[in-house]
Amino acid sequence: MNLKLLEDHIPGNRKMLIGSAIIGVILIIALFAPLLAPHNPEAIDLRNRISPWTPEYPLGTDYMGRCLLSMLVYGLRLSLFIAAVVLLIRVVLGTALGMVAGYFGGASDRLICRIIDFELVFPDIVLALVLVGTLGPGVPNLILALSIVGWSKYARVIRSTVVSVKEKGFVESARALGASESYIMGRHILPNSIAPLIPMITLGLGSLLLSVSGLSFIGLGVEAGTPELGMMIKNGFAVFPGHPHLVLVPSALIIVCVTGFTLVGDGLRDQLDPRKGNPSSPS
Repeated sequence: MNLKLLEDHIPGNRKMLIGSAIIGVILIIALFAPLLAPHNPEAIDLRNRISPWTPEYPLGTDYMGRCLLSMLVYGLRLSLFIAAVVLLIRVVLGTALGMVAGYFGGASDRLICRIIDFELVFPDIVLALVLVGTLGPGVPNLILALSIVGWSKYARVIRSTVVSVKEKGFVESARALGASESYIMGRHILPNSIAPLIPMITLGLGSLLLSVSGLSFIGLGVEAGTPELGMMIKNGFAVFPGHPHLVLVPSALIIVCVTGFTLVGDGLRDQLDPRKGNPSSPS
């Protein structure tokens, strides 16, 4: 039995360990980008176009003479910032609507569920393409377009969890003691409903990083010339396949980031899966 338990738990722990290490390095690079970047990532030097790797330019330069290493660290920083802001908005919006629907039920529940169903019919990236294509490129428009979509999956999970949690004895006790609805929702309902969202949030960050880079790659993300991973890949195709590293290096960095978030998300999902003996107990 002990061996079986080890087999069940070690894979999830290993995923968490490897993914956390990757994410830790990524966050350090993003946070300390000004210290790690040897040059201004937007500085153009046409006399030094596509230079090889040198001590001054550790990864060389792109077709505009910009330092590739500087663009990478600042591009990673911007991509993660956009993804994190969008994810925060999605989670807050989805959690708020899901709690209202699950806790109060009735007409509000039916209305919110219809909105969730409508939003789930269309893939997030399709709606985001329409919105950002209408608004135009730029960081604020990109954040707005990606924030409007994608919140429904969080709302659906929170709603289903709240429906079961609100019937628990500790909620009934709080209501009997005269606690307000807002206090019950904030103190009892939310803390006991948030656990299923934790792995979704981690996995969602990796997915959003792909969306941000993908929209920038097709010209509907950040503005031209902005150091961002997807824009770097787009610019690299201007001299591809003669200089493949301008495409492969930022692509590899995106893959590493998404892998890190996916490993942590999968590990968290394994740890929080009740079928594996790790039920989250109500607080």
